[in-house]
Amino acid sequence: MLPFTYDALAERFATVRPWAKKTIGDKTNRCAICMGYTLRLTPSEDDATIEKLAEVATQVNADSGPAGGARPLTTLSANFFIRAAELEPRVRRVYGEPDVQGISNKVWRSVLGKKGVLYLEDCYQTEGDKSTSFLFFQRVNGDHWDLFNGINMVAEEYLLSGNSHAGQLCFWMAR
Repeated sequence: MLPFTYDALAERFATVRPWAKKTIGDKTNRCAICMGYTLRLTPSEDDATIEKLAEVATQVNADSGPAGGARPLTTLSANFFIRAAELEPRVRRVYGEPDVQGISNKVWRSVLGKKGVLYLEDCYQTEGDKSTSFLFFQRVNGDHWDLFNGINMVAEEYLLSGNSHAGQLCFWMAR
């Protein structure tokens, strides 16, 4: 269980999302940026950040951090995860094993009615997946972090019920 209330998570998530969209734009997945901030986690030296990904860093329009106060991009960008898969082991290390974990289409019912943080592995097609997919083989390896309000994912506004996703689902419940 996470040491945060759902309301505290929702407030931080709502604060960072507009800033991340303005800063990164629509072309880059922002879920790791938003969830890392929401969970108060920062990357280590080995993790990818906005600053380390040149193609993203050149597109960034960061005037200030999500909580306000101007900071230089190089200082600010080192504080945010950019890859969802790199945030997952950090969440486990800091907050422990998920309260619910397993193949998404088998365990999604265990999450309904609970509020917290959701991680879905291999749940959407990245641009790279699209270029290597064809009619009978659709690659899917994009991961996603989201806040879960007991019914749907907050950022994506998708219901979790009826989920047919065959990748891993990890859920950490808010207190």
